[in-house]
Amino acid sequence: MASGNLSSMAYPVFCYHTYTQPGVQGESAVPFHYHDGYEFYLFLGGSVNFYIGDSVYSPVRGDLFIISPGQTHRGISRGTQPYDRFIINIRRDKIKQYFNADSDLSASFPLDDSGSIRRVRLNTECIDEYCAIADRLSTSVYLRKPCDDLLVDAYITEILVLVSRQLAGSRNQDEQDSVPDLVADVKNYIFEHLTEQIALSDLSKQFFFNGKYISAMFKKYTGMTLRSYILEQRICLAKRLLREGSNVSEACYHSGFLDYTNFIRSFTRAVGMSPGKYSRCARAGALGKF
Repeated sequence: MASGNLSSMAYPVFCYHTYTQPGVQGESAVPFHYHDGYEFYLFLGGSVNFYIGDSVYSPVRGDLFIISPGQTHRGISRGTQPYDRFIINIRRDKIKQYFNADSDLSASFPLDDSGSIRRVRLNTECIDEYCAIADRLSTSVYLRKPCDDLLVDAYITEILVLVSRQLAGSRNQDEQDSVPDLVADVKNYIFEHLTEQIALSDLSKQFFFNGKYISAMFKKYTGMTLRSYILEQRICLAKRLLREGSNVSEACYHSGFLDYTNFIRSFTRAVGMSPGKYSRCARAGALGKF
């Protein structure tokens, strides 16, 4: 899947509590993305489909997902309730500082870069404790006052110990709805032909299903239309090309856009800045969460 790295993780820790009102988060608000580090995603409320790789989850309050570096994921609100979650991203090299051969963490909380997904369900007491620590962590990460680096280390240690104890005392919550083979195959086809023109008739011929059926199944299991998904993946590819040094014209045509004006307009709408500005920010190391 050609997805985007939402955060280059210039600072080793991100921590934020996000509360989205119904109707605010559209299809393109948060695309399929991955991180350079581990993500701790605590679901606190709402009605959401949470997509990780080729699996989709319907989390309940207290579900904590631990997502490995490079694992694509996305949450889409599907109800009338506010979407509430607490997210912590810890860069790979940073989190490994807390693990060593003498640490109990290594035994009960093995780090796994293979793309596996772990989910544990926290009880009410643990949810409150986790959020309290995460609030303090968020404040220290944001303010970065003198000695806040020490507090960040202390809060991360508390989080890891809390999660480690929960993992040791409960089974991995693995209930999920696997994406049907057809949808997974369509996504792979899009990945392999992203720089080419992809028509619904091409997918119909390739997979021997009616185009309307393919579209309906894809929307049901990804939360996106085929057109939106293809556009999103092309934007993600263009962002990667720009970060790697391609100029705007090269990024346009090497990511599957045939029309330069449409590329500029689509990129700016999706990313919030023009491709030229994105390229300049990438060279300056100032992309942040983009």
